[in-house]
Amino acid sequence: MKPILDLSLASELPCGPFQDRTEHSHGALHRPHREESCRALVFHRIGEPLSPPSPEETAHLPGGVLPGGEGRDTDGIIRFFTSHPEGVATVTLDGSYDDKKATIDKWTRDGVPAAYQEKAFVPYTFVIEPDGAVHQLLRLDVAGAHARGFNHSGIGVAFVGDFRFEAPTDEQLESGLAVSVALLRQLGLSASAVKLYSHDEARAVIGQGPKECVGKHFPLDAFRQRIREQAAAPERG
Repeated sequence: MKPILDLSLASELPCGPFQDRTEHSHGALHRPHREESCRALVFHRIGEPLSPPSPEETAHLPGGVLPGGEGRDTDGIIRFFTSHPEGVATVTLDGSYDDKKATIDKWTRDGVPAAYQEKAFVPYTFVIEPDGAVHQLLRLDVAGAHARGFNHSGIGVAFVGDFRFEAPTDEQLESGLAVSVALLRQLGLSASAVKLYSHDEARAVIGQGPKECVGKHFPLDAFRQRIREQAAAPERG
């Protein structure tokens, strides 16, 4: 398998600039290889909202607190998952957030141990910024850690923004369409053979509760339909 996405396979679609960042951390270079072929694209939100939500909007969140620390660009997301205690715990420790909370608190006080920082990495294969720029963070032939049950059989595509409170940009959606179509073509898969899931839908498959991911302001159904239609159309170029 060619490990880097070939966006020329969707050259008829608009897309922002592409950057290969698969060597962003030691942990990314030592991920296990996939055990299964791709059977799902899983769409995520990551990052902070552009504007602080109102008290009414945050009141329903756990503890009424808006999680933070990821920033609104790929560099901030890399820092979060490779140096921030919560981010490092997310990708290096098993269990639920509640299981990890005591360790996160300890690492916040004492610092993240070097052995865990060595294993840390961004769990998504692709991150798409608000201006449409596309960053590939993991090789296509390795497993991420973005959705339990789909780490070996699914590819995580994350959009920067908090779509519980804001909508993705048109540039993000266009780049997300191009990435998804190019990926299906590169892997030789039809859209009908691959699930196009939100993170919440992937969680539901294994009995986990929702996290409002990708969020109510992300046009998920319309986005999926565009992927299916475009992937079924003859490739031009």
